[in-house]
Amino acid sequence: MSVKIYFFVGIVILIIATVGFGASLNTVPKVHKIGSADNIVVSKPTVDVTNTVLNTSGSNAISATVTVKNIDSVAHTYRICMIVKAGALISDTSGSGADCSNTASISASNTGSTTITFAIPRTTNNLSYWNMAVHQIA
Repeated sequence: MSVKIYFFVGIVILIIATVGFGASLNTVPKVHKIGSADNIVVSKPTVDVTNTVLNTSGSNAISATVTVKNIDSVAHTYRICMIVKAGALISDTSGSGADCSNTASISASNTGSTTITFAIPRTTNNLSYWNMAVHQIA
């Protein structure tokens, strides 16, 4: 009798685990081949942010100058975007690229910079945070 109970409990756990992981009982399990064609690759960044300077006019932050170093062995161009929050106002996060700028091509192991002019200047006396994203585009 106890063997039947263990078997039944085991089957229930298997069904819950299978459905819980987004599969169904009809899904054929397969091995994920790490490093193979079905593996998702996240490449190593090829850039280091070395300096960021917030440029002001009066009490407003109007732009930021960002300096980056290409740490790869070939030249690259980067797109740098800033998100700035001051009080209730947050800079462009809709993807329109208003607070983004591209660097010129930066050769291997060299630095380059770009200035991002904010679409809407932010008051520096209530600047809460700023964040940036750097994307290799070429």
